[in-house]
Amino acid sequence: MASFVLLKSEAKPLTRAIAEQFRDMEASPTERELSPARLRHLQEKAEAGHLVTFHWATAKLGAKMLRVNGQHSSAMLCNLAEPFPEGLQLHFDEYEVDSPEGLAVLFRQFDDRKSGRSAADVSGAYQMLFPELHEVARGVAKLGVEGVAWYRRNVEGTPVPSGDDQYSILQELGLHPFLRWLNEVFSIKTPEMKRAQVVSAMYTTFNANAREAHRFWEQVARGGLDYEENAPATVLDAWLKAASEDKKTREELKPAQFYQGCIYAWNAFREGKTIKDVRADTRKSLYKPIE
Repeated sequence: MASFVLLKSEAKPLTRAIAEQFRDMEASPTERELSPARLRHLQEKAEAGHLVTFHWATAKLGAKMLRVNGQHSSAMLCNLAEPFPEGLQLHFDEYEVDSPEGLAVLFRQFDDRKSGRSAADVSGAYQMLFPELHEVARGVAKLGVEGVAWYRRNVEGTPVPSGDDQYSILQELGLHPFLRWLNEVFSIKTPEMKRAQVVSAMYTTFNANAREAHRFWEQVARGGLDYEENAPATVLDAWLKAASEDKKTREELKPAQFYQGCIYAWNAFREGKTIKDVRADTRKSLYKPIE
């Protein structure tokens, strides 16, 4: 079986000269292709002052010493304009492999897929910065923030950061009460409701009338009202379930139509009306929730 062994490990200050030396080393054939997108990503981190200690490694195969980890970071550092960032540290490992196959085994130990930070891991890290959200399920908080971001971007027309930076709206909008309430609603098994556009509708109705939103969405989460097949909550739940369970129905609906259908049912609920179906046409404009 192919194997590798650690020969030495050390930490030392990282300079441009060391980065250039490492960049110019002969690369292991197992290295991935140099990615311009990854280089840009690392450069943006450098410009933001978010660099942490780098972990670089080499491997001795026979008489050759090969670079096995650190290709992108060393290339990025060499491309930085002067002055070179101060205070950077390098953790350097030197291995020996018994065969070319050993290089592949060693390569797999760095940034392996199962150890990588998932989107849920990152959003959970931001969430836990807020003591008020410690009891909220991480998946619910992530979906809540995504739903609010979708609302602001597509309904309000407000520019919203993407990715991890969306969590900045937690501080801006004070979403803690909404997310705690969302966690209560989703304590009921409601897979058909767990869509950003549905959460967007929940958010805007919560802002319009929190007490009535709690009543309406709890009805939807419980499958509607018994013996009232035309109640807005009953019809909406059936519509969302059909979209969740039937691929053809789901693919025919555009994201905004999920929001539109939810607000249509909400408005009927607030007006005390019954409905036979959900209207989700968005060609004219998006409905405004009734308070």
